[in-house]
Amino acid sequence: MAGKLAQRAGTSAPEKKEMTIFDLIESRKNQFAQAAGNNMDVNKFLRIATFCIRTNPKLMTCSTPSLLSSLMQSAQLGLEPGVLGHCYLVPFWSEKLKSFEATFIISYKGMIELARRSGNIQSIAARIVYENDEFQFEYGLEERLIHKPCIQGERGKMKLVYMVAHFVGGGHYIEVMTKAEIDAVMMSSKSYDKKKGQPTGPWKDHYEEMAKKTVIRRAWKYLPISVDDARVVEQEGTVKHDISEDMSTVPWIDADAYAVEDSPEAREQQEQEEATEEQEADLFSGG
Repeated sequence: MAGKLAQRAGTSAPEKKEMTIFDLIESRKNQFAQAAGNNMDVNKFLRIATFCIRTNPKLMTCSTPSLLSSLMQSAQLGLEPGVLGHCYLVPFWSEKLKSFEATFIISYKGMIELARRSGNIQSIAARIVYENDEFQFEYGLEERLIHKPCIQGERGKMKLVYMVAHFVGGGHYIEVMTKAEIDAVMMSSKSYDKKKGQPTGPWKDHYEEMAKKTVIRRAWKYLPISVDDARVVEQEGTVKHDISEDMSTVPWIDADAYAVEDSPEAREQQEQEEATEEQEADLFSGG
């Protein structure tokens, strides 16, 4: 009887549930809370992080260490992830690692938030100048900047991007970049698909916001930002597989990567289809 009961108990034992990425994120709640400090509510952070991952299935394919690391960077800076938030969690395909990797990217709003949070900046803003706007700018002992947006008719194509930061106690800093300079930064980023010659990720969906972020990023080293925040910002876009309360001390992985618009398999299939179309076109033209 005892043997039968033991056998019955063994067959009815529940199977061990496999831990999901959401279970892992929840298990690191205390670490996220310590990293965030007073910058954000950890429960709200976890809800937003979960929502971002669920609404972007490509993040589910990323390596778990890189995804947790990206979230920890977000928590340390107190920046909410998501399209409407202060940072992005961008999936990348790494040719060297042969895997999908999640990367932490700060948005324009995130850069503004970090600058204001320093307590040393009274105001900071970045604006776009279009062809039909009136714009004058001069360097010198007395810098001068005048921007009058065109309010009648079309403003035309984007021409320049500039940022102005006013410091607490007086003084300011101005940075101006041309569209050509902005595009050069975009094309050197991981979010630019060099094979297709087109942007992906945030540069594709939020070009103007990324342009504003770029001009602020160039001026970043001249702004009175905390050393810790400055280090983390400088390391954004890198792949990390470790977690620490100070993510600036975690080594990053130097790996060639590009933003994931589709899988490598889909890319290969598309290239084969394009090659087939070219061959058919050659045959047709030759006949």
